[in-house]
Parts: sequence; C-alpha cells; structure tokens
Amino acid sequence: MHRTHPRQPLAPPTMTYCLPVWHGWAVLPTPTREYGGLTPTPRGFRARVFIGDARDIHDHTARELAAALAHCSDYRVHGTDPHGLATAVGLLAALLGR
Repeated sequence: MHRTHPRQPLAPPTMTYCLPVWHGWAVLPTPTREYGGLTPTPRGFRARVFIGDARDIHDHTARELAAALAHCSDYRVHGTDPHGLATAVGLLAALLGR
C-alpha cells in the first residue's frame, strides 16, 4: 500500500510504502504487478518505507523496492526490529548507491 502526502512549504512531496510482513520477512504487497505492486516514486519525491516488525528482507524484495525508489530524492526506512531495519537499510543503500 502506498500514499501520497500533500506538499508542505519548502518540502518535496512524500510517498509512503507499507510492506506487509509474512513470517518475519518484509514482502511485496502484490508480487504479480510491475515493481511488485509498488508504484514508482516520481522524480523529486521523498519516500518513507515502513517494514513493521520484519526481521529480514529478501534480496528480490529489496531489488523491486529499489526499482520503485530509483528516482526519489530521499528515502527513510522505518521498522521496529533493529536487525530487520539494519538489513533493509543496508540492502537499499547498496542497491541505490546512496
């Protein structure tokens, strides 16, 4: 699921991605659609990614998420499990080169 937030003064618009958790893994919302069911972030938008209490993220999921975030100006990953958060942040940083 994703949402677009209205623009704040001097801040770029933000898209929010909420990844479901399945048996401790962050997964794509609808794996049969393009980008795994994630709408690509338009150029210049910021992105917020919520992975909930996921303890890990699969490489395929991270690649699909990185493809959706390819044109965002900035992204933040939020989660409650420190290991899962570190894994997701590390994989996305390596895939996006940021």
